[in-house]
This record gives sequence, structure tokens and C-alpha cells, in this order.
Amino acid sequence: MKISWDFYIIFFHIICKYFHTKRKRGKQMKLKKLTALFLSAAMILTFTACGSDSNTPGKTQPATEAESDNVSEPESESASPVTAGFDADYTGIEDIKIALIAETSGGSFWGNIEQGFLEATAARGWESVYWAPSDATTGDAGVLDLAETALIQGYNVICPVINDISIFEDFLNRAREAGVLVIDFNADPGEGYVPAQVGIDSTESGRQQGEMIGKFATEMGFEEINYVNMSIALSNTPQQAVKAGALEGIAGSFAGAVNEVGEGESESNAATAQDAIGALFIAHPEINTIICCDMYSAVGAAAYIEESGLQGKVIACGLSLDADALMRVKSGALSATSSVDSVYMGGEQLCGVVEKITAGEEFEYKNFPPKIWVLPDEVDDYASENGITIQ
Repeated sequence: MKISWDFYIIFFHIICKYFHTKRKRGKQMKLKKLTALFLSAAMILTFTACGSDSNTPGKTQPATEAESDNVSEPESESASPVTAGFDADYTGIEDIKIALIAETSGGSFWGNIEQGFLEATAARGWESVYWAPSDATTGDAGVLDLAETALIQGYNVICPVINDISIFEDFLNRAREAGVLVIDFNADPGEGYVPAQVGIDSTESGRQQGEMIGKFATEMGFEEINYVNMSIALSNTPQQAVKAGALEGIAGSFAGAVNEVGEGESESNAATAQDAIGALFIAHPEINTIICCDMYSAVGAAAYIEESGLQGKVIACGLSLDADALMRVKSGALSATSSVDSVYMGGEQLCGVVEKITAGEEFEYKNFPPKIWVLPDEVDDYASENGITIQ
């Protein structure tokens, strides 16, 4: 049976229409793949026609469908990257419905963020929710699940903690297509993915901690720094940035050798952090410095130093400005402590960025709250000025 080229042209048009309607969001097949598909289909039709006199085009459909099923699967080489979020126009968002999705809840840091967020959104009359995974160890996967829920429930401003950008790309594509504003909170996925981020600069925070450690080590007469690094999880990207910044800060403020002797995980639990630190000290009694990349590790470090009578022998810096941290600094269990104004960060700072973007005003991609350090001789004054009672 002879098949005319008109048939091929019509067949090609049908295939193009099919993939146009079936392709996944953000995915687009390259022209050369369509051309190859067309030629392959043409050859199949020609060979089938030569081998049969039956006018049954359905006989060629299984091969075509199998082909289309294969090429519709996500392929990294043809995946469309998320375009810069600031290219989008979010001025159409009027009645703001906002979700802040954190890594965890409670504690002096995230608890203050939640407080500031709910107070600031209520003052503006915005509908708002503060969510965090029930299991902090789920990390980005838990945050992504909640972000997807917020998108489904119609929130038009979503502020998740985005550490591993690779698993958020599809969500970001769909949010952008739906006109939903996504602002990263307390991480830094990059300007190509979100229009803005609000939160701590992990590298700079680490650098300041490192500078303090180097200063204390010099004052204490250390010939070398033998440190352990503590974080929620060694896979946590922002906390690895804290570590890198800390080592950079130490290098600039300490002249002696710097040796890493081990690493541990707090798993978002101060007692777990203390146990991990204790095990590291048993294996490496030469430890004289603990780099703390999360507040649970800092609390665990302070507890271990105090219970082991290592005040003045081991350097560790706190990451909160609550009564407990200030008391630990005063007792010598912590060399100093620091944090940001987390109420401001989760409240007025975040809401202010949302207002600028939705109003079409100029805004910055990076929005860092100022970091506050309290040294031993500053504890009483800071506590008095901020209404904090230290027992």
C-alpha cells in the first residue's frame, strides 16, 4: 500500500499537537527529537505498508504511543531551568494569604520567628500560617511537602526554607505559573530561583564565629586549635556553609595550626548533641574548640563544658540570646553568644519584603538581619536592656 507524503505531514502535525498537550509543566521537547520521532514513525509506517495490504493505521499506534511515553519522561538535558523569580510580576497579589514554612518550631530562635511572623501578619490583616515538619530530621523533604500543601490550599505567598534547590525546582515552576510569590526563608537558593531571601547569611555568621574563636584562642594562649564541628546533620548545606565561614574567620584571626578531629550531629536535640560531644572528647581528649553550627549543638556544648568542668579550657560560642545562653556565658561555659533579632526577621523584615514585591517597588534579593554578639562583660547590661532575668 502506498502512503502519500500528505499523510506523513498530517501525522507529524498530530504528533506535535499530542506532545504539546501532554508534556509536563516546564518541560519542552527539543525540535530535533520531534524530527527524529517523525522520521522513525515514517519508516515504521512505510515498512508496515510494505508488509500488509490491510488499511489499519491502528497497527502502528502501539509503537507511537510507546515512543511518546518514553520521551515524555523528565530528562535532565531537556529540562527547562527555573527562570529568575524577579522576572515575574506579583503586583496582582492583593489579599495576601501567606505561609511561612520553617525547618522546625519552638526554641528561642524559631519560636521568636513564629511570634514575630504571626504578630506582623495579624497587624496587616493577612491570613497566615506558620508550619514546620513534625519530624525535623525530614529536612527539605518535609518542608517541600508542606510547601506543596500551601500551594494546593491557595496560599499566594509561600516562604519555605530551601536548602537543596534540586528537589524544589518543580514546585517553584508550578508556583510561578500560578502567580504565587515564593520567598526563601533563612537559606540562599540563588537569585535564579526566587526573587528574594530573608534570613541569616550562613557564611557570614560562621565567619564571625570563627573570628571570635580565633580571638579567644589567642587570648587563652592556644598553640593550636583542635576543633570538632557540630551541626543538626552533616548533610545540612547551610550549616556546612557556617563551618566554612568559621574556618575562614579562624584563619584570619589565629596564627597557629587548626586541626579538625571530628564531627557530630545534634539531630535538633541538645541532649543528643551533648552525648555526641562527650563521645568525641573520649576519642579525642585534645579537643579545645567546638564549632557550633546550630543552637542545639551550642546548648549541648555548653552543658558538656559545664558538667565536665572545662570552663576556660574549651571554646564554644552560643547561638541564642535567651536567659540560658546569657547565663552560660556568665558562668564561662560559653565564651560568648550571638544571634539575630529573630522576632524582627520573621515579622517586620519578611513582611516588609513581601509588601515591596507585591507593590512593585524596588527590593533587594538578600535581606539579612543584623547579628548581635554578647561577651562575658556585656551580659548584665544586655540582660537589663532587654528585660531578661538571669538567675
